[in-house]
Amino acid sequence: MKRGSYHPQVPDKPTKRTVAIIGAGVSGLTAIKACVEEGLQPVCFERRETIGGVWNVYEDVVPDFVQSRMFSNVLMNTSKEMCCFSDFPMPKEYPVFLLCRDAIKYYEAYAEHFKLKQYIKFKTSVTSVDKASNYETTGQWTVSYQDLENQDSIHCETFDAVMVCNGLTSKQSWPSFPGQNDFQGKFVHSGDYFDNKPFEGQTVVVVGSSFSAGDIAGEVSRTAKQTYLSTKQGIWILPRLIDGHAPWDIKLTARLPNYRYSLKSLQEMVGKNLLSMFDYEKYSVMPQRPFLGMSTMINDLVPQRMISGTLKAIPLISHFTENDIHMVDGSILQNVDTVIFATGFKATCPFIHDEEIYPSENINQNKLLYKQVFPVNANHPSMAIIGHVYVQGPVAPTCELESRLAARVFAGNKSLPSKPDMMKDIQQNNDRLAAQWGQADNRELTFIHQNILAEALGVAPNITAMFFTDPKLAWRCLNGPCVPAQFRLRGPHSNYKEARKTIMAVNENMLYPTRHQQPTTTGKTDQDLCKNMEFVSLKTN
Repeated sequence: MKRGSYHPQVPDKPTKRTVAIIGAGVSGLTAIKACVEEGLQPVCFERRETIGGVWNVYEDVVPDFVQSRMFSNVLMNTSKEMCCFSDFPMPKEYPVFLLCRDAIKYYEAYAEHFKLKQYIKFKTSVTSVDKASNYETTGQWTVSYQDLENQDSIHCETFDAVMVCNGLTSKQSWPSFPGQNDFQGKFVHSGDYFDNKPFEGQTVVVVGSSFSAGDIAGEVSRTAKQTYLSTKQGIWILPRLIDGHAPWDIKLTARLPNYRYSLKSLQEMVGKNLLSMFDYEKYSVMPQRPFLGMSTMINDLVPQRMISGTLKAIPLISHFTENDIHMVDGSILQNVDTVIFATGFKATCPFIHDEEIYPSENINQNKLLYKQVFPVNANHPSMAIIGHVYVQGPVAPTCELESRLAARVFAGNKSLPSKPDMMKDIQQNNDRLAAQWGQADNRELTFIHQNILAEALGVAPNITAMFFTDPKLAWRCLNGPCVPAQFRLRGPHSNYKEARKTIMAVNENMLYPTRHQQPTTTGKTDQDLCKNMEFVSLKTN
């Protein structure tokens, strides 16, 4: 052999673990980014031709698979500083509460900045997710999907892991009342509502007690002859601004009061404050459970429409007749034209056929999900359900934390506990939820769920240590709003400098778009703004 003729074989570069992501809405975008951060190879399947999921507005033709149509002028229930992603702050020019067009613009900018669209197969529908033939040894999944522009062929690919990001609005939830089939009026689900024009001059009943019920009832009452709101156990109405200047989620997510007071004390304190702002009993919407113990309607219009008489509250429906609606208290509404069911959606994964992993019709799937993310009955930690928790607060940063945790597990950088330990954790979590909501369903306070995920991920801020190194930031994290950037201060993929910059600028950025002229040095200082924006002014007499 001649000198120099021997070339040692260079080992192949390890193949990246592949992850199938189903859906390119808000949760899907966070899943793609989290996978890329962890060195995984994501492939995202999206039925639409664009990103954004439920935030897309369809004015005319609505695709058959769309179960939730965004209102024409919907306004976000959470403020911009709280609903942004942890490492992509909202532009300060954006309004305090975003319209739908602002939200889509932000999600597009996020996808563009992190180059996420290259991983997405648009106009592609996943038909099934099944265990691969070698699942028992590898934990792999076979994903079958269909090109919606060429529906004659079904493609199959095997992936090392799957992240389900199809959202909470994949199946409309319709109630059933006696005599419903005899009713000659029209039934509409809130998922199909677009604007109030079709209801002009009608007598309309809106059934429900959460966000969409309030938004629709308020809007419809502007054009309808008379609008009624039917609730099962009253409603809590939380205005977007508390004390007239601070968004509700800025006020209610500070760590200090959540550390100082029990949940029961906070429920009583905030509930007393809300009861002093509106006469719930006079307008027949007195809530039957404590604040944060039932659905909350974040709404500014409903009280106005009630005092004008165009919107009236009525009890729960008992049964229907041909033209009338009978209530449980014996009262009757005659000649009703339309009933709008704002009764929510069922979280479903129709492409998962293994009932032990994710039951198709069980609304309490969280009983089988560790940290509300990982199916506990899967033999391998290779599947995650992202964004299937009805959080009472910002959705996007919550999905982001779920995605970061899942991607870290898939990459082998974090291990899950044993199945008995996960089942124990699930039971403790469900007991806590049952004590709060009256039943262990998949509702959760964003503040609590985010911090549970952050602790598991190792990104929760260490405020005690921070008081010795950066006391100003520590105080802002303790007594200011729990903004998403707090989860980039430490742990995997953190950026302390940028996260700190974002946190310290929250108060100024929040108010920036509300000013015609920006304040001079003689105006309010950032310290003054902090005092206004933080929890200290939320008091009861």
